Amino acid sequence: MRQVMNKEQMVMILNELRNENIEEIEVVEPYFENRLLKIKIEDEGYGIELSSKSDLDVPVSRGEYWDKKEIPGFNEYKECLISSGFVDFDNWVDFKDWIRYLYRSEKEPGLSSEAVFLTIDTNMAYYRLISRRFPLRYDDLTIQAEDFDYLLSSIVEGEIDHHIRYKYGKEDLKMMGLHTEIDDIRYNFRNRGTLETRKAKFATEELNYLRGDLNAARIKGDASKTDSERNDISIVRSLENFAWDKNIDVGIISTDRNMANHAENSEIAFFVLEMPHSIPKIKTVDASIVMNLLHDLSLMFGAVRIPKINTVLFGIWGGKRDIDYESESVKAWINPSSPIEKSLKRDLNILSSFESA
Repeated sequence: MRQVMNKEQMVMILNELRNENIEEIEVVEPYFENRLLKIKIEDEGYGIELSSKSDLDVPVSRGEYWDKKEIPGFNEYKECLISSGFVDFDNWVDFKDWIRYLYRSEKEPGLSSEAVFLTIDTNMAYYRLISRRFPLRYDDLTIQAEDFDYLLSSIVEGEIDHHIRYKYGKEDLKMMGLHTEIDDIRYNFRNRGTLETRKAKFATEELNYLRGDLNAARIKGDASKTDSERNDISIVRSLENFAWDKNIDVGIISTDRNMANHAENSEIAFFVLEMPHSIPKIKTVDASIVMNLLHDLSLMFGAVRIPKINTVLFGIWGGKRDIDYESESVKAWINPSSPIEKSLKRDLNILSSFESA
């Protein structure tokens, strides 16, 4: 069975694991069969056991590989752990307090008479901060992403779009198989985006969420193609001018301390999220985090295998459309020998009949 599945449909895979009394599965990357995750099916939620950095070592010299930049490794793995929501930024509690203060300043006129507009630096788009981390829940209230207005810098858009450039060709696919176990999986990569392109398309979905669902106002700025520091200054300057012109408050979110310094000098509110240094090896999460992990790992590594159920989840494949990126879909190859193949096919057919009725 070969089926394009969005994240809501992918939950059926977890349901069938429970129905078949499968207690745990391993998720491995396709290049060297290194284990990425172990997922344990629990009564309440799913226990995720991570791999260590040494577990993801590349067993060949990167110089022997067809292109050393195309080997997804621990950095991509860690990025997926953050973007999926599995691991929080180190100062996440402080960030929630900051957001709460901005929220109150809008709702309580005594704190501020100006509207609050949030905006993100380029790096935050890759971590899917707004689309994945909201709503933020507190003991006494819940803050939705829609509770704020948003700005989006054209420079941020340009920096991400600049990385959507390259695709794999025939020679890339040939070289890809020389030192790896990737076998027939690689042919689904033909004419699809390289690792850098895939990352940028992933970040673009955050921009689309801001532009679409949140109706962010676009702020134009003068961009440099080579100087990221100059771009940071231009982003802040254009935000400062817009804030003065419209009499609003702006809050910029970044992981870059230099960006924060530029914002501070322009008297723009900012928050610097600190990258996680300690990652829990084992953690129980809900199905939404599992779906995010499976999608993000499939996209960054191109595909992931689930040997226990004879399944491959592709993040890139021939014919992948913009709507597949938007719905965060994967293409599932489920072998007829899989214990879940027949029941999953039945479930999808039933769902399809309801949707077409």
